Amino acid sequence: MILYVCSYVVRTPFFSEKRIDLKEMGWEKLSNIIKNIFSFGGSVIIHKTNADYSEESERLAYSDIDSYSMICDSRYGYLFGCSISENEEYPAGTYLRLVNRKTKNPDEIYIFEPHEDEWQAKYVNQDLELALNLFKDIYEYGDLLEDSKIMLE
Repeated sequence: MILYVCSYVVRTPFFSEKRIDLKEMGWEKLSNIIKNIFSFGGSVIIHKTNADYSEESERLAYSDIDSYSMICDSRYGYLFGCSISENEEYPAGTYLRLVNRKTKNPDEIYIFEPHEDEWQAKYVNQDLELALNLFKDIYEYGDLLEDSKIMLE
């Protein structure tokens, strides 16, 4: 069976959860998590996964298909990306990133805490409403809508 599960980390105050069923979580909780991550830093990832009950371990065994993630450093903004498995549209699979077409210096480098990861400004976004809309697409439809996909590369 196909499930959507969410894992997240909020940096301040530190809090995390792993593999929470998205529909059990509900949109209100998910949107509040995204807002907190935007404000305080952290990350959220939603996995589209094939879940089967394992008789041997007596729990669900997950096989991830696609994933949608947001990583945020509250000083600069967030990165949004999605990893898509092989399908008709992407026969070899792909990784897509949200592009910030409004940035004045797309080659500027931001260093995200706490791991000192370097990211080009063209992938760093500050529009919280856009992030919420992207995750709402995933929550409601299980994928990004075409209007959202055109913002990715």
